[in-house]
Amino acid sequence: MCGIVGERLIKDLLRASVLINKDGNPVRPSDVAFVQFERADLSGIIRFLKEAELIGADTLKATEELVMLRNKYAHARGKEPEADAIKAIKMLHILVEETVSVFKDFKIKEGRFAPKDRPSK
Repeated sequence: MCGIVGERLIKDLLRASVLINKDGNPVRPSDVAFVQFERADLSGIIRFLKEAELIGADTLKATEELVMLRNKYAHARGKEPEADAIKAIKMLHILVEETVSVFKDFKIKEGRFAPKDRPSK
């Protein structure tokens, strides 16, 4: 289940982030166009999001591990379900923290929320 939720988060991040330049105007692709990504390999999508700087290296690694675990159990090859479930929860936590968490842009400083320092480009 963690793998399924993680996949949905990644595809929704892609959907929320993509604009197409059409006749010099930025437009969001149609829902029908985005349905095509439902069939796309998730590994390619997460590498695209990493290169587009929409996710960081830790999120990429966690998502790749989550995909691997999901595939292992989807094809009945998993041998350590309890240990792998804990790994999957940890990987999903990283993915949530870096994508949809309302706290992702904040840190706790002196007992209060403060904006995270962002590296300048």
